[in-house]
Amino acid sequence: MQFPFGPYLPDRGENTHGALMVASGCVPLDEGYGPFPQHVTASTATAMAGAPRGMFPYQKADSSWQLAGGSAAKVQIMASDYTWTDIDTGLAPPSGYDFSFERYGTKLAYSNTVDGLRVYDVEAGGAASAISAAGAPESLLECGNILFGLNCLDTSSTRDNKLIRSCKRGDLTKWTGTGTDYQPLTGGGALIAGKKLSENSALILQSRKGRVLQVGNVGNKQWALADAFDEFGSVGAKSVVGFNGVIYWLASDGFKRFSLGGGLEHIGAGQVDQTFLADLDQSDMSLVQGCIDPFRKCVLWRYKSRATGSATVFEDIIGYYWPAQRWFTLPVQSAYLVYAAATAVTWDAFVGTWDSTSITWDSRALQGGQPLLGSVNSSNIFGYFAGDNMAASLQTGIANSPVSGLINWATPIDDSADGTLSLGVKDALDDTTTWKTGAAKVSSGRTPQRGRGKNIAFKRDIAAGSAWTYAKGVDHVSSAGGGPR
Repeated sequence: MQFPFGPYLPDRGENTHGALMVASGCVPLDEGYGPFPQHVTASTATAMAGAPRGMFPYQKADSSWQLAGGSAAKVQIMASDYTWTDIDTGLAPPSGYDFSFERYGTKLAYSNTVDGLRVYDVEAGGAASAISAAGAPESLLECGNILFGLNCLDTSSTRDNKLIRSCKRGDLTKWTGTGTDYQPLTGGGALIAGKKLSENSALILQSRKGRVLQVGNVGNKQWALADAFDEFGSVGAKSVVGFNGVIYWLASDGFKRFSLGGGLEHIGAGQVDQTFLADLDQSDMSLVQGCIDPFRKCVLWRYKSRATGSATVFEDIIGYYWPAQRWFTLPVQSAYLVYAAATAVTWDAFVGTWDSTSITWDSRALQGGQPLLGSVNSSNIFGYFAGDNMAASLQTGIANSPVSGLINWATPIDDSADGTLSLGVKDALDDTTTWKTGAAKVSSGRTPQRGRGKNIAFKRDIAAGSAWTYAKGVDHVSSAGGGPR
């Protein structure tokens, strides 16, 4: 009898063949699952000025990477030693609104509705400046060398959450007159966010609608919108993630994906949507925040569960591995997720001492210039997921048999020498599963088990820090005997 570690499909129920009911602390592979590293911070790292209210990585002309972060009163840039330098102060983003960042030429543009559009020259440095003519947008989007502002002030300085404004192509400072545009939308609900699909196209998400933005010679205008879909808009700007022409987000009924070639896809339907929404604190779904991990080919969302008390530090992440269209979860405390390239750093600078570290010798965090998934922790300190492997747990669905047998051996098909395998048993499908005490591997790689039931499942727990590369399932399940019962 085999119990493969197939896709994480909690919405389909425990009797789905090959499905997992738990896939925590690990990342899907094309077959089975692999380890996910723990979060680590550099010994020189300092805290941001406050809880992160938006973060944005970018490259300078010399190809070096920088990371900008906003908090309650400041915008800062992280230095190569993981300390923070102020570039703008005295700001006041309102409750419920984060900074929206975009890169435009040599400028870093950011806005938060109250402080309006502000720009900082990432090459020359100096002081940040305000561009009041942009109408204090909530969200920014660069496409076709035009900066777009979503949810802006109108000509009477009244906020219109369905108003799009655009600057003159190539001129960030010009928002009125020839070459600019001002377009209030009808229907679809409030504007939420926009992300690029290609150099001259983007997806504009409203609360109940999606529209494709096309930049170019469109009639007598420089850009135009076309309806893409209805009713599956985003619950909040922070959930919207774009990468290589594909946009991911959370709608009120679950996770979505859009591309020009594939259109709208309901990627979580029948898989994780219902389980996720049941766990999510739905009192403010706009708190869900997404991020790309390009190295592992995943998109991840941190979220506030019903059991989480903090509105800034969450303990749960759900992820989607797009090559195999598989889901997973991570039990990680975080205040913000961000994809950024590491600055080259020595082992001592990152971890402090040679003999008290959890970072791996071959970590990309030590190489510099490498795109990595990072996060701000509960102390508002930035670090990368580059440490020892975190604890992992994989739980299969139930396999049903017409007879009851006494299970006495089972073999985890993985290369971890640590952790335990637990047997779950019950006679009727409507019974509660009884989980037996987990057993470690013996010299042959098998685990001794003892339990009887017509319905059985397995749970593989791998200890934090264990060196392993794959876990594919449980096999060679043997029974001491059994019969009708």
